[in-house]
Amino acid sequence: MQKNKKIALIISRLKIFVLLCLGAFPVLASEDKLLVSRALANAEQLAAYQLQIEDLEFEFGPYHPSLIEPLESMIVLLNDDEDYEGIARLQDRQLQVMRTELGLEHPDLIPLLQSIMTTQLALGNWEKISDQLDHIRHLRTTVDSENTEILLSAIVDQIDWLFSLITIEDRREQARNFFEIRDLYEEIEDIVEDAYGEDSLEAAPWLYKVAHHEYHLVSFLNASKGLGSESVEQLIRREGTFWLESQNRNGFSSNSNLFFRNSSVIPVIDKGRPIGDRYLRDAYSMVKKVQDVVEEDSDLEAQAMMKIYRSDFQLLSDRGSAIRGYRDARDMLLESGINEEEVYWFFERPMVIPMETLHLNFADALAELRERIEPIASVKEQEVHLGIFTSWTEALISTPMPRSKNLFSQLDHPFKYADVSFSVSSRGRASSVDVIATGPEDLGSKRSISRSVRGIHFRPAIIDNKARRVKGVRMRYQFLDE
Repeated sequence: MQKNKKIALIISRLKIFVLLCLGAFPVLASEDKLLVSRALANAEQLAAYQLQIEDLEFEFGPYHPSLIEPLESMIVLLNDDEDYEGIARLQDRQLQVMRTELGLEHPDLIPLLQSIMTTQLALGNWEKISDQLDHIRHLRTTVDSENTEILLSAIVDQIDWLFSLITIEDRREQARNFFEIRDLYEEIEDIVEDAYGEDSLEAAPWLYKVAHHEYHLVSFLNASKGLGSESVEQLIRREGTFWLESQNRNGFSSNSNLFFRNSSVIPVIDKGRPIGDRYLRDAYSMVKKVQDVVEEDSDLEAQAMMKIYRSDFQLLSDRGSAIRGYRDARDMLLESGINEEEVYWFFERPMVIPMETLHLNFADALAELRERIEPIASVKEQEVHLGIFTSWTEALISTPMPRSKNLFSQLDHPFKYADVSFSVSSRGRASSVDVIATGPEDLGSKRSISRSVRGIHFRPAIIDNKARRVKGVRMRYQFLDE
């Protein structure tokens, strides 16, 4: 009864305050008056729900399921006011009630855990989001331990979140998060091979993800701003120096390319090749293995698409020009009945490689490319526009930021951009970079933009059955405003 009187007193004082405000500022805009009135109404409703909760607690106890509904109603009201601290407290209470009612390992807890992640995202509590993702993975696998796709999907959610953290952490944490991702990819590889077998079509998209991760590893090993040296140190602690050794064309390796100084390892590499080159070659071998499976069990269209992916990694790993593979893939797509205009449009423009997602359907790969272009330019214009390229971090200026459809991984970053024009050679290298416009304001020095674009890997254009240099390629280069 005493608590009820306090709540009634608070509401009464709020009403007096509102009336005084409205009387003191008679010229307030109607929108402002509505906001004040709505705040008062919300306070009244919150007080009413609090009374309801107290009555339910008195009658049924502090963890009865009847508390869920008024708690959820209070959360809706606090969400209007963006009171995320208050929402977090109420969600913790909801979780206590639901665990008491359902048990600690019930799948119906997952939607609430996802809502909690949304709140923690607004509060910037990154570690709590990681904890909830671990919890969700545990719940999903506990419910259906035999469902491999559910387990793999939960691991990918964890990977996507760690990818996002890399954009906001310092270099030591960036490297640490990346190698957590590496552990998760190793887990994916083991799960896929155990569940599907490495020679199955079901394994193909997952093994491609593992190969793509090797490209990311090489990007980290060669990153600027100290991230590269931090990544090299972490890699050596985890995996030793063997894969950092150089390997000549005849396949013989030598450890003479590694110097030890004060317990640190400094890789020395062949001219023009990145640190960790052998990881790219290993990725190529894995993609080639996936191609062998696709060629055995799939139609001509899927075989053609897989030939494109293999050629991309052939180019990245310096195993030849890969032009024959691109030409063969184009001809196979035409033979399979794909629209000739779309096929030629796809191949006659350079493209950023490697592609992040394995598409064994040409229409899906074409749709992904056009999705990047259409926000900036018409895909029907004569101009060769590649759409938006978003760099990952200040230290990974030529590496595209991983794309995720997971809402929890889409942090609201401020970006700057430069619209650039450049040439792409028949080997897929950019040159003659010209900064046309910048935003949201002038960037001042544009030298770093030119260097960033020149470091991006491109698939060369195939025109008239040959790899051709293309001038006047346009792209929006987007990067974090750090």
